[in-house]
Amino acid sequence: MPSLFFSVLLVCVLGFSSVARATAAPDAFEAYLRPPHPPANGFAPVPEGSKARPGSEVLALAHGRVAEVGEGGRSVVLEHLYYENHALLRARSEYVGLDGVELRPEALVTRGQVLGRVGKKARLAVTLHAGRRLSAAEARRFTATRERLPLPAEEAALLLISHEDFQLRLYARGSEVVRKEVGFGQAAGAKEVRGDNRTPKGMYFVTQKVRGDIPGPYAAFYGGHWIRVNYPNPWDADRGVASGFVDAKTRERIARDWAARRNTEASTRLGSGIGLHGWAGEWTLAESGGRLSWGCVVMHTPDIASLYDQVPEGTMVVLF
Repeated sequence: MPSLFFSVLLVCVLGFSSVARATAAPDAFEAYLRPPHPPANGFAPVPEGSKARPGSEVLALAHGRVAEVGEGGRSVVLEHLYYENHALLRARSEYVGLDGVELRPEALVTRGQVLGRVGKKARLAVTLHAGRRLSAAEARRFTATRERLPLPAEEAALLLISHEDFQLRLYARGSEVVRKEVGFGQAAGAKEVRGDNRTPKGMYFVTQKVRGDIPGPYAAFYGGHWIRVNYPNPWDADRGVASGFVDAKTRERIARDWAARRNTEASTRLGSGIGLHGWAGEWTLAESGGRLSWGCVVMHTPDIASLYDQVPEGTMVVLF
């Protein structure tokens, strides 16, 4: 009896451990950086079906995965993953009126790969779905504004910073090299306007580094280190345009400077002066709740001192 009891107990314990592992929350950093299939590095223009001649090749708009193949190989649907601002998004491209599709579901495809040929008795139709089916005009705008897309895992240096986990990780070509605790602005949520004491969410780049004596009334709070990022970015600017306090020309200037990994417009109501720095003294999550700054990412001063030389100007920084 005792041996039977302990055998049952062991099975229950092992079973519970397996369930716990299976239901454990996924690592947010890994989920962002290592999606189920390779993300798109950009989208090619959607072809006009009326100009596609029978027998001509039909090419994949972007890297993706085969989601469906129609009966007789006359259509195919691809799923695409792509990075936009701080989010990993999904889109689908659907190709109808083909002959000779030999792909199988789950197969990976690359941008420009031949999917099949235009059918002899069919008219080619290529549609895009991004949350919903896009009209022809919307699909043209979608691909035109996403001709080139970022691939964070291929960056020489990448900082991923999680609001929810109060954690920063530094990657070199996709391999983790540093993991540190961080704090954020005194108010929770993503930054919207100047003075809201919130830390942004978005994709930015390091544009300035200062170590030593930092001038200004808040110098003591920097812990002798300052790593600036180019907030606001184009998506922040879009929010400003929608709210009426950023005009179209300013938005375009912000987009251009952001893409060049330079400082962006600092004078709008969106705010500016966002970066990473140390602190005036030691702090703990337990005592502060991680709510410390006026919008910057706060690190323990010894941590940012050791990180400082590993983060060159131009480093991609994703706050999510």
